[in-house]
Parts: sequence; structure tokens; C-alpha cells
Amino acid sequence: MQSSGTPQAATRDQPYRRELALDTFAYAGSPILPKLLAAAENDPDNVHLLLLLGSAQAAAGWQARGSRRAEHTTDDQWAGLTDYTQQARRTLLRATELDPDDVAPWAALMAVALGAPLATREPAEIYNEVHKRVPDLVNATLRRLQSTTKKWYGSEEEMFTFARTRIADLPDGHPLLAMIAVAHIEKHLQNYRAGGNKIKRLWRAVTYLSKQRDEVNAASDRLLAGADDHPHSQWGHQIFATYYLEADKEQDKDRLAQHMRRSGPTPMRWPWGYFGNHKEQFAKAYKTSGLAD
Repeated sequence: MQSSGTPQAATRDQPYRRELALDTFAYAGSPILPKLLAAAENDPDNVHLLLLLGSAQAAAGWQARGSRRAEHTTDDQWAGLTDYTQQARRTLLRATELDPDDVAPWAALMAVALGAPLATREPAEIYNEVHKRVPDLVNATLRRLQSTTKKWYGSEEEMFTFARTRIADLPDGHPLLAMIAVAHIEKHLQNYRAGGNKIKRLWRAVTYLSKQRDEVNAASDRLLAGADDHPHSQWGHQIFATYYLEADKEQDKDRLAQHMRRSGPTPMRWPWGYFGNHKEQFAKAYKTSGLAD
């Protein structure tokens, strides 16, 4: 099952490519879980197979849960998430035992710890293992940021502290600079759900993002100042583009266009999907920025 196109072909000294490859494979691999499981049973100490299997099991758990908020998730969906993530946890922890220095299984475990943690401290504990090995791994860090949000296991204060602390020393062009945009998007969504009548909730939401422009613009400038040489560079630009599209201010049109020019041709499901169909939101951003003219 190993070829030049598999995640393990991205070597240990390319952790960013390897994380992206494993994340991509995870959802493609979930339909062939029985074959992966059989292969791993025949070769139980093959760390590459365990990584593929564990990543696919974690993805299957998220697919079983669905993408709706917790209050709209059924007991059967939660059960599917829990079952698959328990399997993924066992598989990936075995991979960490076989190759203790490898960051990849710990990064994959962040999807497990976010979706169905054994305890609320597990996301932090798993992320500490990631951070010790590669402190700026993108998807693992974004999942850790999610775990600090109020809707998961944290608070607004914890979320912003994590985002601001993590971006402070990043070099220009690093896609994790988009964490500050993510944090404000999460707060923006929380404003929609906060107390008060519908008009007050809507007013809080539509005015919030424009009030945070200075902080987000500063991080945006740092991303735009660097080269797009990271495997997740396009994702970083799409996150900022999501923010500026949702802020919906004329003065943001040029900045939105700058990020969209560097977003690549393929829309990411997250965070565009927060606001509708990700492909439609991506197309809307192109049109709004003037690039589709």
C-alpha cells in the first residue's frame, strides 16, 4: 500500500507536507477501512499502516457525527463519533509507541481529542506532544485552537490568548497567522447565538468583525508579506478571505482580493462552510473582490 503518492512518501523531515497528506488521505481512506484494518492486522507493527488506519478511523468518526452543532446531533451520530475515535485512539497510540519521535501520530490524535476526548484536558495534553516535536504544525494547532473555544471545551479568553500567543513569533508568510482571523470568526458566530432578541444578536454579529479590523489586518499584512511556500499557505489566505468576505466592508475589498489571488483554485471546506456551501462562498469571494470580472 506504499507508493510515491502515499502520506508516508512525505518523509519525516517534511512534517508539514506529511500532515497535509495524512489529512487528505484520512477522508479518502475511510471507505476502505476494512482493507486497512485487515492490512494492519497482518502487519501490526507497521507504523505507516497504523498512521493510515488511525487517520481514516478518526475521519470516519467525524463523518458519522456530521457537521451540525451539538444540539442538532443525534445520539446515533455521537455514538458513531465515539466508537470510531476510540478505535483511532488505540491505533494511533500504538503508532506513538512504535515511533516515539514521530509527530505524525500525535497530530492525527488531535482530531480524536477534539471530537471525543477522554477528559477535557486531553486536547492540551495531546497538543503538548505535538508542540514538543514540531511547534507550528498547522492543522494540529488549528484543532487545538478549536478545542479552546467556548463551543468546545474552553472560553473566549482562552481562545484569544492561545491565538495571540501562538502567532506572536511566527515568521511572515506562516499560514498559522490566520489563527487570529479564526478566533474572531468564532466570536462573530458566537454573537449570532448569544442571548437577547434576534435584532440585537444580528446587530452584534454584523458590527463585530469591523471593530476587530486593526488586529486582523496586522496579521493579514504579515501573511501577505511572506512567500507562499508552505503546504498550507493557500488555506491561510482562504481563512483571511473568509473573514473579509463576512465583514463585508468596501475598505476590505482590496485586501480580500490580495488573499483570493493567493488562495489557489480549490476551496477549503472550513471555514467557508460556516457561512454556507464552501464552493459557493469561495465563488462569492472571487466576485466580491472583483477578480471574477
